[in-house]
Amino acid sequence: MSEDVAIAQIVTAITTVFYAAVFAIGYYLMIKGNRQTLREMRQERLSGGRPQVVIEASLLNLPMVELVVRNESGGAAKDISFDLSVPIEDSSGFVLSDLRYLREEIPFLGPGEKIHCIWDHIDRLVAYLQEKGDRDSIAAKVI
Repeated sequence: MSEDVAIAQIVTAITTVFYAAVFAIGYYLMIKGNRQTLREMRQERLSGGRPQVVIEASLLNLPMVELVVRNESGGAAKDISFDLSVPIEDSSGFVLSDLRYLREEIPFLGPGEKIHCIWDHIDRLVAYLQEKGDRDSIAAKVI
């Protein structure tokens, strides 16, 4: 009979260890999942909410004018697209707004990152825009 009691105690101990191990593994997986969620929430809070993407004509490299798309926020911007009032052209008639990143969408732009391309020489561009009458009428909306 003492043998039966010893076997019962061993089975109880093994069962207790098994349940403790299953509980520990489940708790670890839950903590790991919550840690990822907390990390994402922290990144969103630090980024200041919605990303702020700007499209502009840059005059930093005069006499060349650049068209720049940049993410001003501290967080990543995803699926960025543009609504342009008129096609953006250079003085040779090349349509910059037909470039893939302006025509379709930018899938991802990290915090502080920018995409830029040469638009035109400032003298030729100003004369061309005045001739077309588009000097003050190009509007771009970031969606």
